[in-house]
Amino acid sequence: MNADSWVFQAVFAGVGAWLLVMTVVFVRLLGKYTFGKWTADNPNPYAKETFAMPRGVLRGMLTLSLLYAVILFEVANIQTTGLEARMEQLLTAFQMMIAFYFGSKVMHHITKADERKTTAFAESSPEAKE
Repeated sequence: MNADSWVFQAVFAGVGAWLLVMTVVFVRLLGKYTFGKWTADNPNPYAKETFAMPRGVLRGMLTLSLLYAVILFEVANIQTTGLEARMEQLLTAFQMMIAFYFGSKVMHHITKADERKTTAFAESSPEAKE
């Protein structure tokens, strides 16, 4: 077995283990929040969020997964010469996915914050009080 195949097997084993861990965490969160023992007296406060889970849980899991994958692939890149050249198109697509996803989230939060500031300013202006 050459060094390149050993590195690829280690990377795939690491990715598989991470996917297993993330699946277990997701299923446990589903059990706790989505299918939890909520009653009319004690309703789920996150019922209107995605999967009835706290806001940002899925985005946080995605961020941790991307961070783990990038670190894993960079370690593999150090061990294997020419890996980056062979995976250039995949890495470009991966980077664009990250940029568009998190960039759109940032723009969403910026526009919402701007709307709140504009509303607060309009309500506090002297013309609005008249």
